[in-house]
Amino acid sequence: MSTTNEKQDDNVLSISVSDPVQQTEGSMNKKYTSYKVNVYSPVPNFLSFTGNFSVLRRYSDFAWLHDSLLKEFPGAVVPPLPEKQAVARFNPEFIEQRRIGLERFLRRVAAHPELYEAVCFKHFLQADDIQFAMAKREFSNAEKNKTSKDGFRQFFLETKTTMKNELVRSPEDELFESITQYVTSLESQMKTVATHTSVLVRKGKEVANGLFEFGLAFTLLGQSEADSLGGALTQVGHTADTLSVLSAEQADKEAAKFEEPLIDYIKLIQALKHALHKRQEKRVSYSTYLGTVAEKQNQVHKYHGVFGKEDKAAHANISLQNAQAACEAARVEYITVSQRVLREVDRFKREKEQAMRQTVMDYIMLQIEYNKRMEEVWSSLVPQLEAVNLDGPPAENEQNTATTPAEPVRDTGSNIEFYVSDRPMNTGLGQKEEVSA
Repeated sequence: MSTTNEKQDDNVLSISVSDPVQQTEGSMNKKYTSYKVNVYSPVPNFLSFTGNFSVLRRYSDFAWLHDSLLKEFPGAVVPPLPEKQAVARFNPEFIEQRRIGLERFLRRVAAHPELYEAVCFKHFLQADDIQFAMAKREFSNAEKNKTSKDGFRQFFLETKTTMKNELVRSPEDELFESITQYVTSLESQMKTVATHTSVLVRKGKEVANGLFEFGLAFTLLGQSEADSLGGALTQVGHTADTLSVLSAEQADKEAAKFEEPLIDYIKLIQALKHALHKRQEKRVSYSTYLGTVAEKQNQVHKYHGVFGKEDKAAHANISLQNAQAACEAARVEYITVSQRVLREVDRFKREKEQAMRQTVMDYIMLQIEYNKRMEEVWSSLVPQLEAVNLDGPPAENEQNTATTPAEPVRDTGSNIEFYVSDRPMNTGLGQKEEVSA
């Protein structure tokens, strides 16, 4: 089983994903792929067991966990999932790449200082099929209950607040603005690097194909020569074939160890952008509740002490108290999410330095090793070419035509000499001369 770059501490939760199996469900025999999630808990923790444990999960279960973590921990950088694919979903290579991505996702969640304690994560790792289905249903119902009948009105008010830019200000606003600019710039730069990296990987594959064609041409050329030069040229073709294989393997390694990590890193940047967006949402929500409280206070003042408006005054007071409670909850949520985002940004920067350093080092070592092997293969060809005897005896057909020297015969009627050979002679006067013995 392939491994990912995520390191696991021997004293904490260890997770792996293995054994992808194609399954069917329903009367229509709809196909999907299940994965075996293997968990090892060496010490007592938030799980209800120690030792080894395994459950079967499908991609939609991983997607549920991802979405649940986003809802339970707004402002957290939830690790990205491998992307969906509409076609060739059961291709072995695609399934293996997805397995690696799912394993990386779970390991990152387990290593996160907050996410690893999530209730949904606990259910995902240890619940059997029935318990897991019940847990997902409970989470879905709880989410529906959070959406009150005033949800649309609140959405409308928040939209209005955003359009008017009536947002609450805090001392951290400038810091968050600079963070947003940094993340946006980083994403743009990383996309540029990833684009050029993809071009290099594609060029590497083209070089591999070019070397194959080059080798084939030299092999055919060598076969047309019967002497030692022909053998040397044929060997050039075989060497190019070897280099073609090396170049193809190098392109695959560059894709796995450089291109894919860069693409994954861009997804992490986008996850951080989502966290910043959540903080902005909480800011808008808190600002909207502040506006609602102000409106309720105006209504209280409007009916306060007015004869015959006692019922409306009481109702206005109750509405104000409810609005104040909701506003306080929004304020606490806004502060909580803001602090969480700051922690996530700090964690992201620390891990980015280490991850980028390792990725670049891996790429450099790949290039060094590749060029060493290329040099070795080319160098092995030099002695064979040097051994080719360019001053050797001429071929047999050349010897037969060069052994009999031509004898000069003088024409008695002129000063022109003719040379006797087995070929017709041209006198240079436009006619053939017959020379007698």
